[in-house]
Amino acid sequence: MTSLPINLPNGFMPRIKTGDNIVVGQVIASKNLEDSQVINIPQALNIKITRAKKVLIKAPGEEISKGDVIAIKSNLFGTKKTILKSNVEGTIIRYERNSGNLVVKTGRINSEEDIVSPIDGIIGMCDNDKILINTDRNFLSGSKSVGSETAGEIFFLEVDDMYRIDSGAIGKIIVGHNLNREILLKGIGIGSVGLIGTAINDEDIEHIREKNFTTPIIEIDEESIKRIMTGNVKKIFMDAKTKTVIFLSL
Repeated sequence: MTSLPINLPNGFMPRIKTGDNIVVGQVIASKNLEDSQVINIPQALNIKITRAKKVLIKAPGEEISKGDVIAIKSNLFGTKKTILKSNVEGTIIRYERNSGNLVVKTGRINSEEDIVSPIDGIIGMCDNDKILINTDRNFLSGSKSVGSETAGEIFFLEVDDMYRIDSGAIGKIIVGHNLNREILLKGIGIGSVGLIGTAINDEDIEHIREKNFTTPIIEIDEESIKRIMTGNVKKIFMDAKTKTVIFLSL
């Protein structure tokens, strides 16, 4: 029996208690979504906060839909433009000059966001910061992640080269080492259902998040990669929200 720790992000409350038997997919924590969403203009367009107000083309009081252009950044000569589109819909209620945040009222007052268990087991410990699941499954815990969840057979990327990713990776989970942005995008584009690596830059994780890709990506340590590659693991489950990789077949 091993224990899988799941750290709860701010605002999440447990929906189970110590001693409960749980199954894969069961809601173990949730939070009420706020009725507003924040879009940080300087971060999204990689500009100084003093310039953020100037690139906005939407103002407080205006309604926006998903896909609407909310800001346009031009280079010094105006020959190249970067467009920022909204990924939410609602009404702009304010722009915060000190932070560069554009706040959009979405009206989703009563909706919830859930964390579900990636594994069968028994709740060994539960508080407002962490849930501990005791299980007899083999699993790995990651350090950073983005995306959703999936299950699939493994495609081993023995050399960190995007050109080694071919049609054999379609529908499979790519497992490699130093997965740079080009490898991540190639994997997503070719139809891989997930990617796992030992060295993934924070900037590349944020880039995938900003593009709203749902393909799960998890960073694990070198020892964990060795467990997968040398343990004759055929199929795995990965949950980016809980940063968990579970061995489904050996």
